[in-house]
Amino acid sequence: MKWTISSLNKNHAVSLTILTTLFFSSSNVAFAHHKRHHHHCHHHPIPVTMSYKDQLPVEPVFVPNWYVGAHIGVSRTHDNQTPNSGDSVTQIGPGWTADLGYQFAEWHRALFAGELGYTQYHNSNETKPGLNVAYTEHFASYLAAVVQYPLVYNFNVFGKLGAAYSYAKKTFNAFGGSNSANVYSPYYGAGLSYNVTPKAAIVVQWARVRGNHSTGSTDLTSLGFSYNFL
Repeated sequence: MKWTISSLNKNHAVSLTILTTLFFSSSNVAFAHHKRHHHHCHHHPIPVTMSYKDQLPVEPVFVPNWYVGAHIGVSRTHDNQTPNSGDSVTQIGPGWTADLGYQFAEWHRALFAGELGYTQYHNSNETKPGLNVAYTEHFASYLAAVVQYPLVYNFNVFGKLGAAYSYAKKTFNAFGGSNSANVYSPYYGAGLSYNVTPKAAIVVQWARVRGNHSTGSTDLTSLGFSYNFL
């Protein structure tokens, strides 16, 4: 088949027209897509970048502070009857303690304190049937180190260890005579507390002053409170 110059020029013109139409159509589609994407970005600002350090929880800073406590409970003395008397001794009754402490350090969530306290125990009574033969007064003052560690739901466990001055005085009712004794001895205890507020806590504790054969040992199991002067 023979192609004439006129037919070739006509075919070239048609091809050029088609290519030109396709080019402008694709350009308009691309521009419209870019415009929509640019409009979408304006409505979503870039978030502020936070460092890993900024996202960590902030731990509360420990502040040294004083605290006071007061407790009432059941005391038990370990007294003996008069030798060879056959008397019986009642050793259980109400008692109380009061303390003043200073929390001075924190280490791995444990709190460390020094505590000064005074405990009044119930008098023990030596009796025969129908007759009170004698009674013995007991008290103790102590200085102890206290370690407290937090558990869950505002509960804490603590322990105490120190030294106490223990005093006992036995008075015979029949003739009014008396004997007294005192000794410096170990003091130790343990308990559980519940923080009602950041400053106040309910405390359940047991503590013992380990005396000698003259004073006897004394225990107090008590319920009370403590208050921090933060």
